[in-house]
Amino acid sequence: MPDFWSLVGARIYLREENKVVYQLDISARPFDTVPQKSEIPIYDFNVEQAGDTMWAWHNDPPYFGMEVEWIDTILIDNTYRRRIKLKDVDGVCIEGIGYTGKRNNLYYPFCNSDTEAGTKYLDRVETVENIEDRLIYQPEWSRLGTYEYVPFVREGIKWGYDECYRFEGDTVVGGESYKKCYVSKSCPFEEGQTLYGLAREADRVVYCLRPGDEQETVLYDFSVEKPGDRVPTRLNPKGEPVIHIDTIAVNNNQLRRRIKLPSGSYIEGFGSLEPCRGFFFPFEASSEEIDDPHNRLGYIKNMETGDYEYKGIVNTLRDECEFGRSYEPFVREAQYGYYEVYESGELSGNYIHYCIAGDTTINGKAYKNISLTGECPDWERIPPVGQIREENRKVYFRDKEDVMGYDFNLTKGDGIILSKMHNSLFTEISVYDVKTVEFAGKERKCIYFKNGQGYYFGYWMEGIGDMNQGTLWTFDDNGGCPHPYTPCYYNTQHLYYLRENGEYIYLQDNHNGSPLDDGNCILAVGETRTATLRIARTPDALVVTLPGDGYRLAELIDTTGRLVWCEYLDGEPGEVSVPTTALAPGVYVVALTDNRGKRTVQKVGL
Repeated sequence: MPDFWSLVGARIYLREENKVVYQLDISARPFDTVPQKSEIPIYDFNVEQAGDTMWAWHNDPPYFGMEVEWIDTILIDNTYRRRIKLKDVDGVCIEGIGYTGKRNNLYYPFCNSDTEAGTKYLDRVETVENIEDRLIYQPEWSRLGTYEYVPFVREGIKWGYDECYRFEGDTVVGGESYKKCYVSKSCPFEEGQTLYGLAREADRVVYCLRPGDEQETVLYDFSVEKPGDRVPTRLNPKGEPVIHIDTIAVNNNQLRRRIKLPSGSYIEGFGSLEPCRGFFFPFEASSEEIDDPHNRLGYIKNMETGDYEYKGIVNTLRDECEFGRSYEPFVREAQYGYYEVYESGELSGNYIHYCIAGDTTINGKAYKNISLTGECPDWERIPPVGQIREENRKVYFRDKEDVMGYDFNLTKGDGIILSKMHNSLFTEISVYDVKTVEFAGKERKCIYFKNGQGYYFGYWMEGIGDMNQGTLWTFDDNGGCPHPYTPCYYNTQHLYYLRENGEYIYLQDNHNGSPLDDGNCILAVGETRTATLRIARTPDALVVTLPGDGYRLAELIDTTGRLVWCEYLDGEPGEVSVPTTALAPGVYVVALTDNRGKRTVQKVGL
């Protein structure tokens, strides 16, 4: 790191007046007090629009003055600053930062001393810090990784939506060379692939041809440089204005430019991540498709290495060909909670709890007991309603004999034979889609059903069961719904917690913004509630009145099941103060444990 006070070989002075920065080069020779040069302007931040001239010095004729190409603003250190792009330079000028492109040095930003020799300096600003070494500015390329343009039209990559797409092979149409794009829903991809269309990329602009198109259209334009540039799209051939351009880090800190239009955004090498009608229709999603959390790009995968360049954050999808790597069994020791929703979409106030626990053997086969209750559960006192077992990814409920409830082997196109366990109004049910979704910390297979009329009929999730009807009542009197992936309300039940080994793997505290109120059963599953707690709020604490004596531990738990505070108690009656100044707003649970191990719990909002 430089010791500035020891650098006496050169003295450069800068001053700023009326948004113009001047530089003065002073000789370092002790007996030479006359400046070697008169001061010269190196920045003029008074320019207002494209076409203006910044009167700054450079060493290409005419030596003073460069034309402004465009001006916008950028947020730096919580302050918006003007960013000015000059013609024929590779960087931009930012208020308070200076020139970010290639330059000779800080005080000759547009001067290259070896221009005539053809040597180009590669010095660019990497950081700007204040005198206390606090970082003020650091460009994306310096902070996050390296930048190199990645083309969109390239082989060896698979884009995963409801179906999968990839480019492979070349063809010539009208004298232009295109890559062939294939689509498939099968595993492996090749067994069901069909030609989807053609695409080519030239000068960072992607053109596509679909069967029936009279001429090619622009799919993506990655060449745009600034807000205000117009990009032609299939919906708007005359062009849409660019709203914003930034850079994001993906795939081990490789940088990609992201371009935002009114109709959506797209990323170099990726394309659009948003809901779409198809691979070549990125900005033409219908209202139903926008509501569909699955009908968007789920992943981008390198087929040779198996690495993912991108995986979606919400409802993360995985390559369907990876099914079966880590199956999550349904029958295991666990507790579930479901809440009921009326046909109108309002909460009914009814809750039901399930518990799978304990082992038993019937006719030489191993089962677990399953219990349920509509009250806050004390599972030690609630008898089982039946037995359940799992074999080869099929789940059987025991009545007088085994009745199959779930089959997690099902794939697209399979029909399902309903038993009396399902009690459905319809008998024609088939699988119309299969996906892998990240839920409760694990990737799980989801199976989506429709009835004989083609209506959505609900879905099963691996390790969970029916997500709309409850564990035991899958397909119970469900008439179906004419919206893909969108359940209609027929007093449906929705999962709101899943607990394994005493820990909450999943916990939800509201339905569409309406708080869930199960009588304070959340986080009380498997525990005995002895009384309702009296909790008073102060500006910096919760004051909990102990409901008696014998209490040894007080805890505060968030909705993920994480312990955020605890204190050991002396067993005497009284009050306990729970500090809240460092806590984020939300729903928490106060839990008290007595000297017999019994717990009293109650939800509280902050």
